[in-house]
Amino acid sequence: MPRRAFLSVQDMTYEEIEERILAIERNYEEFFEQARDGFYISTRVGQFLDCNDALVKMLDYRVKEEVLTMDLNTDLWMNPEDRVVFMGIIERDGFVRNYEAVFKRKDGSPVYVGLSSYVWRDRKGNIGGYRGFVEDHTEARLIRDQLQSTELKYRELLENIHEGAFVSDPGGRVMDCNQAFLNIVGYSRDEFLNMNYYRDLFLNPDDVREFRRLFTRYGQIKDYELQVVRKDGTIRHVSMSGYAGRNNEGELISYQGLMRDITEGHRLRNQLVQSERLSAMGKMASQLAHELNNPIYGIMNCLELLKDAVAEQHARRKYLDLAYNECKRTSGLLIKMLKFFRPDEEKKVETDINKLLEETLLFYEKQFMNLNIRVKTEFQPDLPRIMGVESQLKQVFINMIINANTAMPSGGELRVASRLESVSEVVAVEIQDTGVGIKPEHLDKIFDAFFTTKKEVKGVGLGLSVCYGFIREHGGRIDVESEPGKGTKFTIYLPVNSNSEPHTNGDGR
Repeated sequence: MPRRAFLSVQDMTYEEIEERILAIERNYEEFFEQARDGFYISTRVGQFLDCNDALVKMLDYRVKEEVLTMDLNTDLWMNPEDRVVFMGIIERDGFVRNYEAVFKRKDGSPVYVGLSSYVWRDRKGNIGGYRGFVEDHTEARLIRDQLQSTELKYRELLENIHEGAFVSDPGGRVMDCNQAFLNIVGYSRDEFLNMNYYRDLFLNPDDVREFRRLFTRYGQIKDYELQVVRKDGTIRHVSMSGYAGRNNEGELISYQGLMRDITEGHRLRNQLVQSERLSAMGKMASQLAHELNNPIYGIMNCLELLKDAVAEQHARRKYLDLAYNECKRTSGLLIKMLKFFRPDEEKKVETDINKLLEETLLFYEKQFMNLNIRVKTEFQPDLPRIMGVESQLKQVFINMIINANTAMPSGGELRVASRLESVSEVVAVEIQDTGVGIKPEHLDKIFDAFFTTKKEVKGVGLGLSVCYGFIREHGGRIDVESEPGKGTKFTIYLPVNSNSEPHTNGDGR
């Protein structure tokens, strides 16, 4: 067996033993005094037996003797009750590791520390106190507090933005968003962060893929219009802007941006386009009717002269009568077209909307029975009268009811309601059916003159354009909500004071 290379105490001289003890003490003192962390030995009752200079400096005292005379319960711990908790843990387990505590400096200011200590016992085995080291965590605590404060300010800023804000990773998965964003899409935070929003949120996935392609290519994008499908199935028009975040190496690390709900602006823009279309068509129709009626009247005059020269019994007289009647019919059609685009100025009178609705429903009562349509009315009593042309308003209600009847060939329910919106000073009339509904892509076109898709959207042609024109002449507007297979609701808004523009409230009315 190999010989062990060490000497026993018996083999050492007195001088060698003394030198070894001095070396051990020197090494201990160097470790104890030069350590960056604070070392201590304390009694159980609350007094330091020894400590190193690092702890003295940490507590901002001048000399060790000041620290050794401290009462740990009142002079060291910021909250004396915390020392009681510390003692309970260390005496139960025999040690603690990185126990967070708050000590007091000499001037009373806090120093945040981490304690790693263990108990020491006397010769009888009783706990005499604790030994260990103290790490100064004050700087780390300040950094953590600053980080929490920054995160809080970020969250407050994010939540106080009225537009929907979002942050997503390079793969497009949303990591954070504010409440305004959730209000637009109609989902809770957990629902949205766990969904495939490319597939489930946007109406047209190709549009959002193009948005992301442009986003990545140019690094930023502004006012890109998309359509989102809310949780309740309604469609909202949104505008998205943002930029791609990159690191110092130019690598893509995030997408950040804003989403604005522009549904109301989109509706108003379409309404303006519709108004401009009707205006242009009105001018064209007026010119066309004028230009065609003059030669037609000339032809009719010639035919009348020929009729006077040909006896009624003549075999050819019937052809003159036929030609004259067709000219007269054509002239009548031109006049009707002119009246459609430029209706005669009729005098507005005080009008009872509820009475007009009741009269219109009474007129179609037998048709409702034949079509197995249940009628439900919700008229607000004592509605203020509005200034309106009764014949035009009745024509609007008739067209709406005809459309509803056509949309329910197998029967259903027709709901007609009226109410006063006092804030915006308008009377609202709702005509709602449980019919086939209108496809989302057709909603923006149903008020266009001559637009119709007979197989899919029944009763939306010239009639709704007439409605739109009449209501516009009264200073009001028409909104439509529809879902295929579930029905359609038209809401007509008429100002109580028709001399002013219709007001809008928070939901765009």
